[in-house]
Amino acid sequence: MTNHNNSKLQFDRIVFFSDAVFAIAITLLIIEIKVPHLEHSATDREFWIALAKLIPNFIGYFFSFFVIGAYWIGHHKIYGYIVRWNYGLVWRNVFFLMAIAFIPFSTAFFSEYFTRFVPLALYATSFAVAGLLEIWQWRYAAKNNLLDETANPSEISHISWRMAVMRTVGIVAILIGLINPVFAGFAFWLIAITNLIIKRRFEKNERDTEITDDDLEREN
Repeated sequence: MTNHNNSKLQFDRIVFFSDAVFAIAITLLIIEIKVPHLEHSATDREFWIALAKLIPNFIGYFFSFFVIGAYWIGHHKIYGYIVRWNYGLVWRNVFFLMAIAFIPFSTAFFSEYFTRFVPLALYATSFAVAGLLEIWQWRYAAKNNLLDETANPSEISHISWRMAVMRTVGIVAILIGLINPVFAGFAFWLIAITNLIIKRRFEKNERDTEITDDDLEREN
């Protein structure tokens, strides 16, 4: 627990700064896609061809927007439970945001050379590293008594599992890329599928817990 003055204001600054980095990173994704330069006399066919060449860039934009958005949702969730701060937490958050800010570059690099392994490895690694840094931050907060004491243990466990998904998917994408980089991008669909499975699993556990509690109340 910090002894600094204006602790609430300082905590809010951590969250606001984090939101700003996320917003800039997402914006940079589309800025990296350059508008095709054609002559005004170009035919419609030439315009369609120019846009078709940008399809890998648009796919990269879509995936990365989704992933950064998922990281922002995760960050939003954990800072709903983190109610205190210290400089250890601040520095861990800075390292995490550094990984987020790097994603637009790795996205542009991979989109430009999506058939090559090295750009794919960098792209997937950037997601995996961000996932590891987010878990590092979350575990530090839990270990150092920075969480709300009334937090639901089941929900905390749910968040921990969701964080592990990004790291795992990044590793899976790299492994697929060793075989064929073109198909490695499909690994990122596992993010949505796995998160849905985890969500349903924890919802089922909560329902089972509620049923058990009701049965105990009736017995008493």
